[in-house]
Amino acid sequence: MRCWSRAWLLPLPLLATALTLAPREAEARRVVYINTDALTVNAGPANDPSTDTINVNGFTTTDMDGWTGATPEQIEELLWLLKQTTVPWDVEFVLERPAMGPYDMIVFGSADDHASSFGGNCSTQVGLSDCSDDSGVSIGFLFWGCLDMDDQLDTHRVAFHTLGALGYGWGMENVAGTGQVMAGYSANGLKYGEACSNLSGASNCMHAGCAMGQQNGSAEMMDRHGARVDDGPPSIEVISPQAGEEVESPFNVQIRVNDAFGGVTTSLALVEYPSEPAVDDAFPFAWNGIMLPDGAVTLRIGAIDADGNEVSTDVPVCVGGPCETGESGETEESGTEEDEGGESSGNNDEVGESGPSAGDEGGGGCSMADAGRHGAIGGFGGGRGAARAAAAGVRRALPGERSVGVGCESLA
Repeated sequence: MRCWSRAWLLPLPLLATALTLAPREAEARRVVYINTDALTVNAGPANDPSTDTINVNGFTTTDMDGWTGATPEQIEELLWLLKQTTVPWDVEFVLERPAMGPYDMIVFGSADDHASSFGGNCSTQVGLSDCSDDSGVSIGFLFWGCLDMDDQLDTHRVAFHTLGALGYGWGMENVAGTGQVMAGYSANGLKYGEACSNLSGASNCMHAGCAMGQQNGSAEMMDRHGARVDDGPPSIEVISPQAGEEVESPFNVQIRVNDAFGGVTTSLALVEYPSEPAVDDAFPFAWNGIMLPDGAVTLRIGAIDADGNEVSTDVPVCVGGPCETGESGETEESGTEEDEGGESSGNNDEVGESGPSAGDEGGGGCSMADAGRHGAIGGFGGGRGAARAAAAGVRRALPGERSVGVGCESLA
């Protein structure tokens, strides 16, 4: 068996561990499998994520618990956060094991799993130290059990440490302070540094564009993975309501957007009510508390990815009573790629529940809700849009709520 060394590099409360890895051929584009399920990681003769095998001196074969207690919604949000943080680079995160390699893998474990596999003090992020990413793909470890109880299902914090564990295998080291990946955790730290920062502890590697003892996270990511390559337009999956469905005001609209990378922005417009679309660029993609008069209405849902590729789909629904069941509208798209967009097969987990509904009572007015965790609100700009909102009886946003700028004015 090869000899491996273990180095505690972060002078913070036992957050991170990096392990030394022997060189092997590196890969260009990176695929990362986020494996939140329970599985056995084997001590073996090679470091191979496809066989769940790691070759580390002192590692003991361990049955990892997976991310215990995490809901499908939290796993989906973790995936979204990882994609958002790595938008500029050619790194793709997936929740299903790729059919063929190579790929990195992150596995999840409890504090007991850490004690069984590595022993010693409990460290949240553990990865294989690999200067310049010379050895290629590897397995990283996210030990949620080493976090405080209240933080173990915190998707933001888990995403931060997931990227930290991956960072070691990508040739990065811990940096001093907070505010960026590879540093100590902070609420504003889910991003890569854009300047040379001092390393925390002794330096083992040279880093792109920096003097010895310093590291620039963004430069490292570009050096390892290159710029994001356009994968074509995203696809939209409408979760609710379905085409032809009868809905009662207030109702919610919820979608899933499939794209290899982050940076997706979605929008919702009401075809029969001309106004600016309601835009949502944060998980979960949803619009809550929509108040409309009874009758047929067409929901026009759009998505645009980080490369400017656009798709849209029309969903006819009937508010307050029956209407003829129609087929969903065809998806339209534009962009730099010829790949087809449209509705996806929907293999991902369900997205999170919508926030509380809101809107004026009664069926005579109309309002559009804000999306995601901020709950349902109505918001309008000044001028003509505000006049329309007032005429329709739409309430304005409450203090602290985000405006979405959608009014309702029937063409009938």
